[in-house]
Amino acid sequence: MSEPKAFDQKNKDDFDRYTELLSKGVHEIAINDSLKATVAELSRITGVHRNTIRMRVWPLQKLETIKENRQIEALRKQVSKNKPADPVKVLTEKLESARVEVLHWFGQSNKSEDQAEENLRLYTDMKKSRDTYRSLLADANERLLASQAEIDRLRQVISILEAAQAEKSA
Repeated sequence: MSEPKAFDQKNKDDFDRYTELLSKGVHEIAINDSLKATVAELSRITGVHRNTIRMRVWPLQKLETIKENRQIEALRKQVSKNKPADPVKVLTEKLESARVEVLHWFGQSNKSEDQAEENLRLYTDMKKSRDTYRSLLADANERLLASQAEIDRLRQVISILEAAQAEKSA
């Protein structure tokens, strides 16, 4: 029965050793802003497995507190850097920004109108061209039909002349 007590003592010693390592690791993360306040970082620093850390509640709570404190500090620094702005200057900057925006979109509008006019002109020219080529095609078809009719008429004349020639020679 002495073995279970030995294991119990070893487990207690391991628990205490890991607790000490985790305490030092959390303290190191708290004082060093370059270290991330994450379980992975704490595991890397201490050599304690992440699952072991997650099984304990207090290291996770401490890491969350460190994260919140860092966010609060960042906001505090940001607010202290910002000086109260002159309302006239702010409004003047916004007005200038709006003026530049209006000029940009006015230019875009003019470009679009010019492009629309150019497209309309091209469309009109294409319609005229289409109509011209349609009439040329119709004329060519009429001439083709007239030529076919003339060819047919000439073939008939040739066949009549050949028949008359054959009668004379026979």
